[in-house]
Amino acid sequence: MKRLAAAVGLIGLGVLVVVLTASGSSNSVSRSAATSSKSVTWHLVEKSVGFRFVDNPPQQGPNSPPLAGDQFAFTSNLLTKGGAHAGTLEATCTITRGGIHSRGPCYGVFALKGGQLVGIAMLSTNNVTHIAVVGGTGVYERVTGNITSVSRGENSPFTDDTIHLVWP
Repeated sequence: MKRLAAAVGLIGLGVLVVVLTASGSSNSVSRSAATSSKSVTWHLVEKSVGFRFVDNPPQQGPNSPPLAGDQFAFTSNLLTKGGAHAGTLEATCTITRGGIHSRGPCYGVFALKGGQLVGIAMLSTNNVTHIAVVGGTGVYERVTGNITSVSRGENSPFTDDTIHLVWP
């Protein structure tokens, strides 16, 4: 269960990185003359503030690994490296392959100043999660990109995210 929470935290960390970019903290913008695209990369810290595991039937008990069909939801506050509030992450995951090395899709919305980002990731028990940014609203309209979320450890509520966004 702690590994699932850590994986979920990794997703949240990715969102935190996006918030830092939106808030204008240490970002870099590059333009390509051939494509006229703009890219931005920044870092955020995600702090887990809520987690709920749903043990769908057949229920396996609190110390057993999850089974296919189990779900969890979580929320995290997104912070700049300096600790300022940058936004929130709300996400859900569904287990599709149960057991000790559970897997399944996770969907999250990063609510940031100026808009929202939508991310999709594959849940895993690794401490690194790769999140695809599939779109956004507001200042993030038409954006794509990725977030690399790295857990600080199974017992830590913090995750470090690097957000990379590209506008056409």
